[in-house]
Amino acid sequence: MRKIKFITDSTTDMPQSLFKQFDIDVVPLHVLLGEDDHLDDGGLKNEDLVKFADETGILPKSAAVNEFQFTEVFSKWIDKGFDIFCITLSSELSATYQAAMSAAQKFDADRICVVDSQNVSSGTAMLLLEACDMAQAGASLSDITEHVLSLRDKINLRFIVDTLKYLYMGGRCSKLASIMGSSLKIKPILEVKGGKIVPGDKLRGSNYINKYYDYVMQNVETIDPKRIFVTHCMFDGVDELKKRLEEDFGFNNVLISDTSATISTHCGPGTVGILYLNKQ
Repeated sequence: MRKIKFITDSTTDMPQSLFKQFDIDVVPLHVLLGEDDHLDDGGLKNEDLVKFADETGILPKSAAVNEFQFTEVFSKWIDKGFDIFCITLSSELSATYQAAMSAAQKFDADRICVVDSQNVSSGTAMLLLEACDMAQAGASLSDITEHVLSLRDKINLRFIVDTLKYLYMGGRCSKLASIMGSSLKIKPILEVKGGKIVPGDKLRGSNYINKYYDYVMQNVETIDPKRIFVTHCMFDGVDELKKRLEEDFGFNNVLISDTSATISTHCGPGTVGILYLNKQ
């Protein structure tokens, strides 16, 4: 059985140490600062995005990975004798999945599996890490793919957004909603359902993080404790959230992850999410 190479796109948010541990290749999306095109390869920091938006009043934009990028990466590893498992952010949110599928069609069908995560950020990372665990246990490419597909709806992904400014600038809420949210200190929770980002409950008040924590953890008995992610964009209280999860519930593998530049362009600073896999 051939070795399996794991490939994903740059919206898959997890600690860099895990990319290195599992030798995962990352194909970057593009981030546009005005007319300047940057690869989302770690060189562009979230602070750079915030500074650009504040100084120009223009929201940084993102663009999908293209077919040529995937073809280059796939060809490299196929030529080295690997099979490929590639997982991307939701096809409902980006054309990246379609680009990967188009590239995969240039190779033998039994050598590459491309999976639409129907998730984003650390939701995709959770699925990718499950695939890596299976590969280390000796599972085949087809078995890994089948298992990952069975887990997509079990990812619990809910972020809370500190400011509606970036959602408004990106056309994702009305100006009135943005003004009201600022004046009333409303903090929206965004959820991933069916591969789409949809608005969930709204929290209000200066202690909204505590309310969010209680909201997410109200069904703690359903959480698979194998891995918990605390993923954020420039959120100062991330270490405290990790500590609370460890002390309150005894979770011993809480992973902190920064959002990629692509994700950050849409959620803005102060965004934080506690992500987990529901028990099977």
